[in-house]
Amino acid sequence: MKGLLTSKFALNGLFVKLMLSFLSVILILASFNLFSHLYLSNKIYQEMVRQNELGLAQTVEGYENHFRLTQNMILALTQSDTWTANLGILSHIKENRRYDLPTEVKSDLSTLYTNPFLHIDNFILYFKQEDYVLEKEGLSSANDMFGKYYYSKEYPPDYWKSQTMNNQFLKVMPAAVFTENTLHSSRSLGQLMPVMMKAIPYEDVYGIVMLNPQRMQDTYGDAGNNPFYILDNEGHLLFTTDGNMPTPQLPADGSRHERIGDQYYFYEKGKQTGFTYVRVTQAAVIAAEMRGMQLLLAVLLGAAILVSVLSSLFFSLRLNQPLQRLIAALDRTTDGGPDKWSSVKEFAMIGDRLSSILENNRYIQSDLAQKNSLVRQYAYTHKVKNIPLSSYLADLEEVRQPDQPYVSILFKVGFKSLSDEFGQHTLLLWKLIQSLFSSSQNNSVALQPEQDQLLLLLFDPGPQSGILQALETLKELLATEESLYLTIAVSPVYSGEIPFTDAYRNLSILLKERRLNGETQIIVEPRASSSNAFHVKVTYGEELHNLLQSGNEEAVLAWLDRQLEQLLHKDAAAEDFRTFAIGAVEQIGKTVMKLNLTHIESELLSSPPGEAFAGFHSMQQYREWLQALAQPVLAAVRSQLETRDPVITFVLDYLDHHYGEDINLNIVADKLNLTSGYLSSIFKEKTSINFSEYLNNLRTERAKELLVNVDLRIQDIATQVGYQNVNSFIRMFKRRYGMTPGEYRKRHAGDEPFISSSHG
Repeated sequence: MKGLLTSKFALNGLFVKLMLSFLSVILILASFNLFSHLYLSNKIYQEMVRQNELGLAQTVEGYENHFRLTQNMILALTQSDTWTANLGILSHIKENRRYDLPTEVKSDLSTLYTNPFLHIDNFILYFKQEDYVLEKEGLSSANDMFGKYYYSKEYPPDYWKSQTMNNQFLKVMPAAVFTENTLHSSRSLGQLMPVMMKAIPYEDVYGIVMLNPQRMQDTYGDAGNNPFYILDNEGHLLFTTDGNMPTPQLPADGSRHERIGDQYYFYEKGKQTGFTYVRVTQAAVIAAEMRGMQLLLAVLLGAAILVSVLSSLFFSLRLNQPLQRLIAALDRTTDGGPDKWSSVKEFAMIGDRLSSILENNRYIQSDLAQKNSLVRQYAYTHKVKNIPLSSYLADLEEVRQPDQPYVSILFKVGFKSLSDEFGQHTLLLWKLIQSLFSSSQNNSVALQPEQDQLLLLLFDPGPQSGILQALETLKELLATEESLYLTIAVSPVYSGEIPFTDAYRNLSILLKERRLNGETQIIVEPRASSSNAFHVKVTYGEELHNLLQSGNEEAVLAWLDRQLEQLLHKDAAAEDFRTFAIGAVEQIGKTVMKLNLTHIESELLSSPPGEAFAGFHSMQQYREWLQALAQPVLAAVRSQLETRDPVITFVLDYLDHHYGEDINLNIVADKLNLTSGYLSSIFKEKTSINFSEYLNNLRTERAKELLVNVDLRIQDIATQVGYQNVNSFIRMFKRRYGMTPGEYRKRHAGDEPFISSSHG
């Protein structure tokens, strides 16, 4: 036998021959991969440079075509006789008073700035002698246009007054950041690139086209983050995507790319404009890509060799071991010589081996039968690990003995005052509970669904009265504890037919039966409550909303006190107080939204309703919290009532009564005999919000009230609040509330689950 083992891996053995065959194939494949890697590495750099040059060429072609198209569109407009005549009249508008012409000229301008392919933000006609401008919003003075509506420190009003075109037709100017400054707000218009043109044949009339270079870059540029520049014929910077880097200098030798420091600069000159386009790529990026490629190929090659060698070793052993075991089995002898299986030695060896296998199998079966209870207990313990509760409760069903009765107890801890030792106190409390019940119940499982909850499953528990007596003892122990209290939900004795998940769901509902106090409570069955209808009245009624709009603090606080007293008188559960408080918050939010108290609205939306008073255990805590919430809103309402503008009052009232109709800014402006532009400006100035944004907020707020009615289809709700397209409604609702209407309905209009009362 010893000689057999020592010769198992001999040079002429099966294992060695198999391994040598595998290794020879691996060596050939590895040599081919290494040669391919060395060959491809020499081509990587040239390919990366070529890709950058091709990408820049495509970008330049897009920009050049865009500038050519813009110039052709402007030339086509200026060659119109009607256009030339209208400009002549408008250049002396103070003398001829032809104020009807701006509308016709604006229509001509709109063919340019409304074309989505030209990326034009605005087309401004500047009448230098008359010192006014005409653009898409209408007429305004040059100082207002360039000092307020299109202000840039690089292009102040005096800059435009000093500009001349000489013999040029178009002059492209460097891009700059423009802002719109009104009385109470400032809005960024982003980067714009002015293109100035002469309105032939008038020397004092200029057209200023505001191109959006960022949209042009998004359309024609590459998808990466490489810095990009546009330089004019003299090398001056017109546009860049990276303002932190210095303006590149054009190469004197006219090369298409060069390396300067840690960057590669790629140059391309436009044939139409003569502009130079520059793309900058970090040298480290190309080097990193090369190193990354080389490292990847090396890792792949090494991994392939390693996997191949290990696979070869594995398969060689798999083929060699059965043969060696068969030889060892045939060579095996016993002290008693050949057994009774056969007088033939080889068959006797095989028979002895089979006998040994059967004996081991009988021993294993006997051992498994004896340890069945230990295996079952291990399965329960394993399910308690970090697995979702619904998953391991369902898995516990698989290892539970059929028809085994059990009792489930759900503990929820509450703290009268939170501290840094919250987790430590909770852990000690759970240990106390488990030790209390493990002393009398040897067959139990403890699970922790939440940080503040403990679920205890007691199998073969005996009568429920004994469990309640142990819980009363626990209640007495906690009576002296001033910082915490427990809510204990106890199930009846269930038969083995009731799933654990149903028991847990029923206990979770029982927890909501807790009354509002700071004492430990044991809940066995639900108690009747007459405050359910009161929730609907508070949440969806108009009484609190009307009181808030009046600004009467005394009436609002008295109403809140009255509702809390009614809940207390009706013996309402703590969950009823919480639901009432959430309803009051929603009503206050409705008032804040309707009156457009934006600074108050941001505070209301800072945290989800219910989080602030989740740990309240007395009516006084709710009273003080609700009063603190209502008082700043009432102060803001009173302040707004004192300064309400009659135009804004009409608009807000009209929208409140007609939001479900097909209305827009023009319709409301006509009813006030105002222009839509003026109404939009004054509405934004007085309310600090756009007209369309306010209307969408109002409609989605009304939709929230309708979504709780599950009989209404979402499409019908969208129509009722003024949206003819249900997709637009869903998009606006999700933008404002972070969830779709369907998700909101599931969260706020779900039915309460049934509490099972089956007894084992």
